[in-house]
Amino acid sequence: MDFATPKVIEHGNQLHVQHGDDSRLYVEFEMRPVHLQFESEKEGRPIYKDLPYINIHFPGDRTKQICRPVKMTDDAYGPADPTRFPRQWAAFQAQKEQVQEGTPVEQWGPLTRSQAMELKGMRIHTVEQLSSLPDSALTWLGARELRDQAKSWLAQASGGREVVALRVELDKRDLEIADLKRQVQEIAAAQAAQGEKAVKSSAKQQAA
Repeated sequence: MDFATPKVIEHGNQLHVQHGDDSRLYVEFEMRPVHLQFESEKEGRPIYKDLPYINIHFPGDRTKQICRPVKMTDDAYGPADPTRFPRQWAAFQAQKEQVQEGTPVEQWGPLTRSQAMELKGMRIHTVEQLSSLPDSALTWLGARELRDQAKSWLAQASGGREVVALRVELDKRDLEIADLKRQVQEIAAAQAAQGEKAVKSSAKQQAA
């Protein structure tokens, strides 16, 4: 049985989920930026949210690795990951940083990789954070220019959001117009069929 593969065992009238020797696994938790498609389309710029992921490595086997979002609740397949790996989760909770939702600096085109790393070293993780820096925090070379550039970029993105909203409204209007046309056509077809039926009925009566 693989170390992390659940095995269902029956005990009396109850089913239990048993895992292998988890103590032999190398487990680490991390925060990963996940792209939010709906929010990105709504805002007109890439929006990410940091979510906890678990990486499970199998010692001695470089080809086998499990990477997935953290399971936070117990289910039929086993306990929640924080319960299953309490020591690793506690270590992760102690060192992880709370990052606000927004556009990560490493996803912002004007910055080089080294600039993004420098900003993150100063606890500036998103373009939104950068744009809201007070003058007292602009202590490094080029800081004011970067902040102003971030403000300008966000303002332009806001304009893009309005364009997206307008496009949605226009698409909705087009669908409504198409639906109205379909209804009119159905009514006209029904009236024509009824008229044709009436004509045939009248002709039949006259013939009789």
